[in-house]
Amino acid sequence: MRGASKERGGIRGGWPSAASSRRPRLEWPPVTDDFRHRTELEVRFRDIDALRHVNNAVFFSYLEQARARYLMEILGLDMVAGLPMILASVHLDYRSPIQFGERVTIDTRVDWVGTSSISMTHRMTVGDEYRLAAESTTVLVSYDYATARPQPVPDDWRARLAAHEGHSLERPAMQLGAT
Repeated sequence: MRGASKERGGIRGGWPSAASSRRPRLEWPPVTDDFRHRTELEVRFRDIDALRHVNNAVFFSYLEQARARYLMEILGLDMVAGLPMILASVHLDYRSPIQFGERVTIDTRVDWVGTSSISMTHRMTVGDEYRLAAESTTVLVSYDYATARPQPVPDDWRARLAAHEGHSLERPAMQLGAT
């Protein structure tokens, strides 16, 4: 193949060759007390942009998938029937690019539960070396679509989240004047 480079995976542009994608799969490190939920994803060809890495907007889709899995598995929510929550805030710090053919893991935890909101932290790592790709915090709001208003986080959600996380999820007091 003209222009191919063995150093770059045997395909022009550095995409993994079939041989490199068949290498033995190493196991991720075990889930820890710091992050008790894990979502593993495979980078799809459609996730790649013209610069041959995962497009920055796709990182948000990966986080959405991890949040949805956490809520389905821990709270038993039916995402298709309707999610009584809205995403109120998302902050994402990019740490390193993600390439086609790499495995992505998103470790997720709930940091606190407020009156009507839930704060989550996500850590996205990549590959067999567990390279940090991104760190994110999100805030979800329990929402009543019929009244178009926030609603209190149900007590059974609070109990399930605290049981899963292994500690109290009381929202920390806000400090006036803190930066």
